[in-house]
Amino acid sequence: MRDLLVDNASQVYLDTEVTTDGAPTLLLVHGFPLSHNMWYGQVDGLSKICRLVAPDLRGYGESCLGFWPKANEEPTLARYADDLAALIDHLQSEGPVVLVGFSMGGYLALEMLRSHADRFDALVLMDTKAAADTEEARATRLKMAGKVGEWGAARVAELMRPKLFAPGTPEKIVNETVRDIAATRPETIAASQRAMAARPDSTPLLSGIAKPTLVVVGEYDAISPPSEMRGVADAIPGARFVEIEGAGHMAPVEKPDAVNAALREFLAELQ
Repeated sequence: MRDLLVDNASQVYLDTEVTTDGAPTLLLVHGFPLSHNMWYGQVDGLSKICRLVAPDLRGYGESCLGFWPKANEEPTLARYADDLAALIDHLQSEGPVVLVGFSMGGYLALEMLRSHADRFDALVLMDTKAAADTEEARATRLKMAGKVGEWGAARVAELMRPKLFAPGTPEKIVNETVRDIAATRPETIAASQRAMAARPDSTPLLSGIAKPTLVVVGEYDAISPPSEMRGVADAIPGARFVEIEGAGHMAPVEKPDAVNAALREFLAELQ
């Protein structure tokens, strides 16, 4: 693991450091409220063909939250996007940079299109949404943000668990993910929920995306249903759409081989 100081906070990331000249760099951005650990199936399966960089977002895993949000400051996704832009600059990749955003990471990828589109060359949106929250979803996020200090992250993990996995997912996979969520700091959960609740509708951005784009979703994703994700792909010029058979919301964790195959084919088209 390596670290980078951004705005007085240590941001920690995994870097496989492939030495092949011109190899693509996959920047793997985890979902809420997880860490870089969710990407080990991709690190194991793809590290021979590309460089993989998997950060712990601000406040997650081994990364510091820092003095954010400040008093009377409403957190936004722009903070995370600025952190990712700083990391990309630091990496100095020789080959193309492919931004892979899972769930909340997909929200950040779309935010990067607004503010740092020049930092990456291709895009993968995985089990995510382009639309802003409904009023009901926003209220649920803000309730969790206000209560998580009292609840603790373990309760958040149990609340989320039923929506994350397809039926029949091995308990080992489920339990590892639940442990990762339960280890997240309550203040990090609160900041992210408030930031996601405030995110704008990114649907108008989709038709203007000129970068090669892959859209991936689990067959049984209850949070970002395949019908919704197919609509995202259809709105992006030239985007590819892949539905992962037998996976729920946590497709990269549940079915790493199938997700890796989709990523490998996408990377081959970039060469």
